[in-house]
Amino acid sequence: MDKEIVDRMQTGPVEVAEMSGDVAVLKTGVGILVQDAMSRRLIEAASIHLELQPVELDEGSFEGSMLSGFELIIADEAIALRLRAVMTTGDEQAEGVNPALIAVRSKTAVGPEEPEVHFEGVLALPQEPAAIVAQMGLILYAHRAFARRYQSALEELQLNRRIFRSVTSGISVANAKEPDLPLVYVNPAFEVMTGYSLEEVQGKNCRFLQKGETEQPGLTLIREALAAGREVVAILRNYRKDGTVFWNELSLSPIRNRDGELTHFVGIQNDVTSRVEFEAALRESEKLAAVGRLAASIAHEINNPLESVMNLLYLAGHGSDDEAKGEYLAQADKELQRVAQITSQSLRFYKQSTKPQAVRLVDLMESVLDLYQGRIENAGLTVKKRERMTESIVCLESEIRQVLSNLVRNAMDSMAGTAGRLMVRTREATEWRSNTRGVLLTVADTGTGMSPETLKKLYTAFYTTKGIGGTGLGLWVSAEIVQRHKGRLLVRSSQRAGASGTVFELFLPYQGFAN
Repeated sequence: MDKEIVDRMQTGPVEVAEMSGDVAVLKTGVGILVQDAMSRRLIEAASIHLELQPVELDEGSFEGSMLSGFELIIADEAIALRLRAVMTTGDEQAEGVNPALIAVRSKTAVGPEEPEVHFEGVLALPQEPAAIVAQMGLILYAHRAFARRYQSALEELQLNRRIFRSVTSGISVANAKEPDLPLVYVNPAFEVMTGYSLEEVQGKNCRFLQKGETEQPGLTLIREALAAGREVVAILRNYRKDGTVFWNELSLSPIRNRDGELTHFVGIQNDVTSRVEFEAALRESEKLAAVGRLAASIAHEINNPLESVMNLLYLAGHGSDDEAKGEYLAQADKELQRVAQITSQSLRFYKQSTKPQAVRLVDLMESVLDLYQGRIENAGLTVKKRERMTESIVCLESEIRQVLSNLVRNAMDSMAGTAGRLMVRTREATEWRSNTRGVLLTVADTGTGMSPETLKKLYTAFYTTKGIGGTGLGLWVSAEIVQRHKGRLLVRSSQRAGASGTVFELFLPYQGFAN
């Protein structure tokens, strides 16, 4: 049996390659620190039999760098214990594979169940040379198998390090086991993007990039994701070391060990300042376009009652019947009240909200419908309302009113010349993905509907089906507003003859924009 094991140990090349930088260093030596001469000769003979080069060492050779040049080190047990301490210290400073450490004991001192936890093997000497060769061969075989696995893992680690250092996106790693999530690593791209070096940020929470601006919508998303231990993507306003501002698109992912325990968070940072500034310019463009459309609507809405007032005042001034004059003046007063209502709604419509506030969605929709009342009547449209939910939501009032205006105006445009029906419904609902409660507003029309191709591009900037009459920014801006309010905007549409139309469903949480 011993001869079979020895033969198997000698099959193939008897050498181990250890990486030193990019150079493979072959190790075939055996360091020997055994005082008994007979035991030393037995070990030397077995080493040569295994095609290993025996080298006698002395106790002054206790340096990790020198010991690492051997594949096996065989020493008396007392010396082997001290060598283990030296090699363990060396583990903290080097990535190479330590040699297998074999302790030599007197055969009479070895108990039948004595543990051998300190070494890769124990030789009980003296014993038959074949048995020594077999035992050393088994230890050598196991050590080489470990060295191959270690080398493969080391090469993978070095590849990952090169990848981390070469990617153009910033990468940061935070320790999730510490309460303040301190950074433990950032790659060179992070250093270039922020101006901070790895040494400056290690041990710090990445909030130092915010410069005290802790009330950002994106930070709310990140805090919720950190508490839940899940992925998130958010855009943050950050500051470089020199004080310049940049917009950081942060993709945060949790890292778990094999037991499922959360150990780290990995952040991928991209500088999206140009994109954010461009989108802000587009939103301003849409606001200006909306103001232009509003001005045209107001002019049309005010013109009709003003003409009536002028005619009524003329009749009252030239009539002789006091009762008729009173009726004319009363009717003129109603028309002026209508003008005042239109003006008031218009001022509220584009009054910018700076802070979230509690408002009723039904009230916002009523103000939008009042603004378009004249156009609705002139187009012969019928409005049907069903209000099943009157609770308030926390939102930026002007932004949500802008979304509602876009939905109503698009519905009216789709029913131009058809005398169709506009249906508005509200009810309480729960968003199934997040289990968040809120209000669901449905805006449905009996217009011409939209094709599948149009639906795919519906929220794309500058895409419009209205020709020169549209900017292609209304729904794009609306979708962005709804997203910032943690809401959802869905659409269904049909172009079937006799059953055409479009349905928009707007879900807004009760506390979607709370501080």
